[in-house]
Amino acid sequence: MAFAGIDRLAYPGNEFMEGLMTNTNLLWTGFYLAPAPSQGNTSWMTHLADLRSMSPGWGIAPLFVGQQHPSGPGSHILTEEQGRQDALKAAELADQAGFTSGMEAALPGAPRIYLDIEIGGTLPANFVTYVNAWCEVIRSNQTAYQPAVYCSFKDTAAQLLAADDDLLVWVFNINQFLGHHDQALVGPGTFLVPEPTQSGFAQATAWQWIQAFASITTTLPDGSTKTLTNWDLDSSDAPDPSHPNREWDAAAGTWVT
Repeated sequence: MAFAGIDRLAYPGNEFMEGLMTNTNLLWTGFYLAPAPSQGNTSWMTHLADLRSMSPGWGIAPLFVGQQHPSGPGSHILTEEQGRQDALKAAELADQAGFTSGMEAALPGAPRIYLDIEIGGTLPANFVTYVNAWCEVIRSNQTAYQPAVYCSFKDTAAQLLAADDDLLVWVFNINQFLGHHDQALVGPGTFLVPEPTQSGFAQATAWQWIQAFASITTTLPDGSTKTLTNWDLDSSDAPDPSHPNREWDAAAGTWVT
């Protein structure tokens, strides 16, 4: 079974997220840890407790946009030492956001942090060195977290999983639905939920299958409606990608843990 998710660079506001939680089948959301080396928008950082408290509560996928390939935007220091420094920064930001305190501390297993890698294809050796160092520090006793990656389905995912076989891999592959965003909704407030294994990478645990979805309209808690643009649509085989062992009772519409 797969679960519907979204991600968006700018936080949409508590009222909008509460509207989505109440009126759609969306269950989890990306959550940007920032300021990160290649992403400075900090608008999600103070809203973890808000998101968890919206009944029944959002699942979360914390994203850290680290060093990127020199051909793209962002910071490009692809060294082992930088990977270690960035891992500590990611853990610091996750701590700051609240992923190890309060009710979060009672959730099962160490939280996963997803290292965001924007380039596709086979990564150069120095990029893999950077990722390996980042993962090594995240899984060490220097942090309270475990590593995961967000990356391309084509070549990159297999390359990184071969180097770090404990990774959860959230892939992006928009080719199957490119130009067909009209297929995203299968009913009012009901998003299509394709299985991550259909993404083009069989070991994917999550899949970003549409980027820059035109718009989402929802009813806010006060009864008014609002429309926002620039959403990515996702699916995951874990209802809470930050805690993949957490269970969801679909019949009751509640978290088991």
